[in-house]
Amino acid sequence: MSIFDQAIAYSNGKVSTVSVRTMLGLADQARIIDLFEFVMKGNIVSALSELRSQYDAGADPFMILTELSDFNHLVTRLRLTPEIAGDLFLTEEERLRGLDFSQKLSIPVLSRNWQILLKGLQEVNKAARPIQAAEMILIRLTHTADLPTLDEALKKLTQEKNLLQLPKIIPIKKPTM
Repeated sequence: MSIFDQAIAYSNGKVSTVSVRTMLGLADQARIIDLFEFVMKGNIVSALSELRSQYDAGADPFMILTELSDFNHLVTRLRLTPEIAGDLFLTEEERLRGLDFSQKLSIPVLSRNWQILLKGLQEVNKAARPIQAAEMILIRLTHTADLPTLDEALKKLTQEKNLLQLPKIIPIKKPTM
């Protein structure tokens, strides 16, 4: 039976976008963007709740993280080349919210997210319980959301080192007798 025939059978003859997305295990793009926002704000409770809600609605954890990494990639491209916001392949939500995130998030933060998501996709793919692996990836992402980048950490460390310099101690000479 073709996918289209399955969609007709699954939805009692009325094929909708929602029924096809559910059947294929895909997540709603607006909800993926909401999930991205929760992660970037470090809101672990909302991020885990949204992931679980999408999973309970039939979305596959691997596909959720794939779409999350796709949106992270889009935000990175918008950061570097904002003119792609005019491309027809973007939905209005992707365009507006993607541009907003691209102005708020730095390339080092987006790159760090990308690395965590790529590694996470491998973990979800190999996991006995993919939803649990996906939850752990979101926990990692939310906990790194407010961490400084390497450049920021080095700059802060250098500034603190300059502030905490101890006065130079000059040894006293032994009195001679």
